[in-house]
Amino acid sequence: MVGDSPIKVLDPMTSQINIIAVGGGKGGIGKSLVCTNLAIGMALSGQKVILMDTDFGASNLHALLGINNPAHGFQDFFNDEIANKQSLLIDTGISNLKFVSGAGDNPGSANIDSDKINTVISFIKSLDADTVLLDLGPGTNYNVIDFFNISTQNVVLTTPEMTSIMKTFSFIRSALFRRVSLAFQDNPDIQKMVDHSNPGSADIEAYTTGLLRDRFVEDFPEQLEQFNNIVKDFTPGLVVNRVRSKKDLKTGDNLLKLVKKFLEVEATYLGYIIESDSVRESVDEMIPFLIKDPQSKPSENLQQIIGALTNTDLQFVKRDGRIFVSKQVRLSSGWEV
Repeated sequence: MVGDSPIKVLDPMTSQINIIAVGGGKGGIGKSLVCTNLAIGMALSGQKVILMDTDFGASNLHALLGINNPAHGFQDFFNDEIANKQSLLIDTGISNLKFVSGAGDNPGSANIDSDKINTVISFIKSLDADTVLLDLGPGTNYNVIDFFNISTQNVVLTTPEMTSIMKTFSFIRSALFRRVSLAFQDNPDIQKMVDHSNPGSADIEAYTTGLLRDRFVEDFPEQLEQFNNIVKDFTPGLVVNRVRSKKDLKTGDNLLKLVKKFLEVEATYLGYIIESDSVRESVDEMIPFLIKDPQSKPSENLQQIIGALTNTDLQFVKRDGRIFVSKQVRLSSGWEV
């Protein structure tokens, strides 16, 4: 529980919107850049997409879209004078893509309470879109993790550096343990086991999923089945950014093995994006790299990731200043002939 009221967890079975959250434990690994271009790619492929910046207090997503001064920002969620919150959606100039800015200079805006988090979550659920992409802030505080856990598709980003890998592992672990915590909000003993936000008082005996399960078997056998289902249902997707070598390519597989061994989580390797000067140049020019050069290697990498998320095969081609999209839906193996 955060603040005075519990976080309301979005049930994916009741949501008509596909919510994709892009998170990661470390700052500066390219979450905003990847999230922006994912949103653009899905919009260009025909989906009605809304991109939302939830990095309150350190918002920069608008700059990646070439928007210098957003007309609305984070503080407008709580402005009673704006009755229609749908007016917060900003036109990006890209077909099928709207944007909600997290910009705002309110002191302490990065540390908003659970009531305000729930206000934003309700806003997300009310949006008229096929897909909403959430660009999350760094770290594992509850504001970040709770946004990550309301999504229908979880995407975790890492870079090949060891510090990033370990931060990503911690992020996945925090998201899983937070799910357990929210599922058993009425049991303070379980809460203590899974709340590692304060290492000094954390229950280190339940630091991995296996150790935590042992405690459930011993102390909470009636809740064991529910616990096992929470672990089973958590299936995040992994993207490795800034790949420079064949060794870097193995980062995703190695992290998946780490997550499987210690957390018993079945994560999926969605793909990777290579390190490229063209990506850095696109940031400097405030032009998303998928639009600047949809046939570049990073853009091809991104299209493969979108394909993994949407079960489609995409190919973008730019001719005479226009982007053409080829889209094929993948059939399940049961329909192959």
